[in-house]
Amino acid sequence: MTMNERDYQQPSSASGVAAALLLGLLAGAAALLLATKPGRQFLEQFSDRTEEWKAQAAAAVAASRETLVSSVEAETLPASDSSSGRVREYL
Repeated sequence: MTMNERDYQQPSSASGVAAALLLGLLAGAAALLLATKPGRQFLEQFSDRTEEWKAQAAAAVAASRETLVSSVEAETLPASDSSSGRVREYL
């Protein structure tokens, strides 16, 4: 036996089996979702919901940003300062 053969370790067969099983499950789930009418309906409903969630998240971010900007302006800038709109420009 040469040194290279002795130093080489084969990967665990259990991890290979687990990876193959996981890939098989994912492929089967994808086939069910895409091939069946209920699966396509589920994907359509899920897509609609994600669009709603995206819009809600954007609105929440915009409201948070506005609150933050107003708070920073109120704390750091005097009311008579002519640069009061500058914070909004940078954020």
